[in-house]
Amino acid sequence: MNKLFLYILLGGVISSGVACKKDTAFSKKDGDVRVYMSQAITSTFTDITVNRRAPLQSDSAYAFDLNAFFAGTGYSSAPRDISVRFALDYTKWDSINTARANAALPVFEKIPDNIFSFATQQAVIKKGTTISENISFAINAKLIQEGHNYMIPVRLESADGFALNNAKAVTYFVVKVTPPVYAEINRSTWTILHVDSEEASGEGPNNGRAIFALDGLLNTFWHTQWDGGEPPLPHHIAVDMKTAQTLSGLYLTARQNAPNGAPKTVVVEVSADGTTWQPAGTYQLAAINAKQPVFFAQTFTVRYFRVTVTATHGNTNITFFAEVSAF
Repeated sequence: MNKLFLYILLGGVISSGVACKKDTAFSKKDGDVRVYMSQAITSTFTDITVNRRAPLQSDSAYAFDLNAFFAGTGYSSAPRDISVRFALDYTKWDSINTARANAALPVFEKIPDNIFSFATQQAVIKKGTTISENISFAINAKLIQEGHNYMIPVRLESADGFALNNAKAVTYFVVKVTPPVYAEINRSTWTILHVDSEEASGEGPNNGRAIFALDGLLNTFWHTQWDGGEPPLPHHIAVDMKTAQTLSGLYLTARQNAPNGAPKTVVVEVSADGTTWQPAGTYQLAAINAKQPVFFAQTFTVRYFRVTVTATHGNTNITFFAEVSAF
């Protein structure tokens, strides 16, 4: 009886010893595992693009996914549910911007709170899988503006006791903001209603006159008179779209590679009959080659629109447009 009891007792000790061994092996395997941020695999700095929404467009938010990856020699997948947490990390902000300034690069700006949200910062790598569910931060595309160098630093902060791959635990998201995009209205039947000034001869037989702002060619343009005189500002060009259209704005393209005289301030008016005009806004344009949008604060259902240039880059009497279109 005593021998039997001894065998049972020893068996219990051996079984307990095996269980302890498994726990020890489990800990060793944990040491081989590294959890990292999937978005940091390719590069620490990652460009993301936000297409800004105009006041009359819907879909006001952009969401960018984040997730964590479980890898290591210890396990082919997560042995249990693993909670991972992300956070904004500004610890290297000053050193990054100092390095950029020293390299004559524009420094990064912190994205304003009113256009950025990061509500859910925790995810789970489910048992038997290697990647967490996606979470995301959001950027309000109606409030964000072009011309800023925003950067969002996000770090994988913790992984429920598992070690992190610190070399791949942070991503600096550099925000590229592009202007809103609307489809242009077909211009095939459009004509010039009137223009106050145009260069009828000095730019050659196929250039200079107002109609060349509607031909779809960037190397032709409307140019105000310069041969024989330069009438002063303001200068206007008015377009007949032939049928009533619902307008949300205009696309304006300056003469290419000609900053001196490029429109700087424009006043836009619209009309149902070509006689009575109502304001559609005053806008500032850059001296660039690219097509520039002007977005109305409301839609207008009209047949005619007029663009008046009241100031130019270089404070010139002359001005021009390569193309004028609407959306």
